[in-house]
Amino acid sequence: MVSFDWLKRHARDFDFIMLLVLIAISVISFLAVYSATIPRSGLEDYYKKQIIWQALGFAIFFALVLTDYRIFDNSRFSWICYGVTMVLLVAVLFFPAINGQKSWIQLPGFQLQPSELAKLVAIIGMASYMSKMNEREESLTWRNFVRITAIWLLPFLLIMVEPDLGQGLVMIGLYCAMMILVLKRKWLWVFGGLGGALVAAYFSAITIFQPYYLKFVHLLPLKEYQKARFVVVIDPKSAGDWGYQVYQAIIAIGNGGLPGRGLLAGSQTQGAFVPEQQTDMIFSAIGEDFGFIGTSTLIILFFILLQRMMKIASTATDSFGTYIIVGAMGMFGFQIFENIGMNLALMPATGITLPFVSYGGTSLLTNFMLIGIVQSIAIRRRKLRF
Repeated sequence: MVSFDWLKRHARDFDFIMLLVLIAISVISFLAVYSATIPRSGLEDYYKKQIIWQALGFAIFFALVLTDYRIFDNSRFSWICYGVTMVLLVAVLFFPAINGQKSWIQLPGFQLQPSELAKLVAIIGMASYMSKMNEREESLTWRNFVRITAIWLLPFLLIMVEPDLGQGLVMIGLYCAMMILVLKRKWLWVFGGLGGALVAAYFSAITIFQPYYLKFVHLLPLKEYQKARFVVVIDPKSAGDWGYQVYQAIIAIGNGGLPGRGLLAGSQTQGAFVPEQQTDMIFSAIGEDFGFIGTSTLIILFFILLQRMMKIASTATDSFGTYIIVGAMGMFGFQIFENIGMNLALMPATGITLPFVSYGGTSLLTNFMLIGIVQSIAIRRRKLRF
């Protein structure tokens, strides 16, 4: 039981700036979901559900702040959670597909998305093993590399079977972020250079070498609707339903201009022209209603959130806490970059939600769980000031 004296002693280490950022993002989320769903038949009460999920998320957040994060370090409880999540990832394959993906388990009142939970348990599992390497003063041997990768690979493969390309890419993002911390310096240069080259090659392909990019996409062993997600960055109008969604999102963002049209005043959003705007395309609703000022404010808030996480990671009491935060940063950072890029037709349309903003119970709760663990690390870190 946490005592009042304990709370008083550790309150100074609680990151109140992070809390204020989360509250600000949640307010933006509520307004955007309200604007995006109020004109759509059957979705009029989604904003009410969103605020319920947010309230539940903050409750879980504070509960985890008061819980010592070290109980997840190689504990039976954390591995039970890992096993249950793997069972859910298998079970989801027996439920009906939605938009070509078997990603949701239909439960009374809501849909559970196990792939969201998979990201959380993968981060904790990898962090636990990596911290034990540190305690034993071991380097990244092939045996350790295989074991760390196995913890990550099982949920990744099950997610790709659904198939959920978006969540699969997020898994790759958090895996790379965490592996950077255990790679030897020479390999950091190799993989850093390779990553930079891939990013440069991608943006060169979609801007300068578009015909070759399209030929490459059509050669990929993917279904046509999956190829359309990659074609959308070149020609949204010819990319089917995915292209239509992105094309309408671009129009909505353009309509917002600098100051925005105002809440409930955007023609694209209020005309319900953007499919699934409350989830994948929520950024376009913010862009139309609140303009460049609103979207820039949101991006700045995300930057502050990631910066606060980086500061906590650098002062964590142990390597387990550091690894968890770095994995969380990789997850959030990639999702933010991919979702906003998708709304601007700069990245493939992968169906990734915008953290803490998009409508979705499992996504919101998972994000709040992870950030609650981050704050738990913050209030138990070593007393080092910057």
